[in-house]
Amino acid sequence: MKKTLLTLAMGFGLTLSAAAESTLNDRVEARLKPILGPGADVIEVVPLANDQLLEVMMVDGSVMHMTPDMNFLVYQNTLYKFDDARLVNISDARLNDRRAKEMAAIPNADTVVFPAKGKEKAVVNVFTDIDCGYCQKLHREMAGINERGITVRYLAFPRAGVNGQQGELTESYRKINYVWCQEDRASAMTEVKALQSDLSRAYSRVRQSSDQKGAMAAFDKEREAMSSLLDGKSECSSPVVAQYNLGRAIGISGTPAMVTSDGELIPGYMKAADLAERLGIN
Repeated sequence: MKKTLLTLAMGFGLTLSAAAESTLNDRVEARLKPILGPGADVIEVVPLANDQLLEVMMVDGSVMHMTPDMNFLVYQNTLYKFDDARLVNISDARLNDRRAKEMAAIPNADTVVFPAKGKEKAVVNVFTDIDCGYCQKLHREMAGINERGITVRYLAFPRAGVNGQQGELTESYRKINYVWCQEDRASAMTEVKALQSDLSRAYSRVRQSSDQKGAMAAFDKEREAMSSLLDGKSECSSPVVAQYNLGRAIGISGTPAMVTSDGELIPGYMKAADLAERLGIN
């Protein structure tokens, strides 16, 4: 009889434990899905560190950690705070003050400036690269951005880095450094981004065209134009390396990346109207 009761008690305890685990999984899922979407399925939630932390395993194999009150989330070494139906990047926000100070310390003479038309309402520092397609797209929005009273200050961020595996200067660096070596940097920026856009389109045609010979000839022509441009003047004393290193230090990992005067980081491409709205400009 005692053995039977003990067996029943153990079974009941296991049932309660499974129910508690299921409830915890459900609570975590309910917290995540409104933000991450309906596919944010939780496989397992395990309390760690004397119940001071929750380890959450997702259906895609990714792992994140949450505080037991489910108000904070740690994912890929980044701390987020739940704020209504969104996540606020706390780790990134802590860099705002530093970014603001670093941007204020960079003189216009070290940047490529596209000034606002009429009254200046905002200044945006844009870390840019020549090869980046969305950087080219953002540059084509420049007239609309400036007309809305926004001054753009370009800083250099060659995405491929400065040196290759053998220590040679990367093409990414040579292209962006070319701009900083010119007396009229604004015109040079427009010229080299337009040329790179043409080169990229020519390369796409090589991959897609049935006329491989003709497409390759057009690509070679664009490539020669870029080579001739860089051979003209792409080596000089410039702040490109310093700006690239600064970008990495303040959280820039891709381009375009915009930093406001307040130090807020706005990653990626935005249309002129969307950027103005984001900056609170009517």
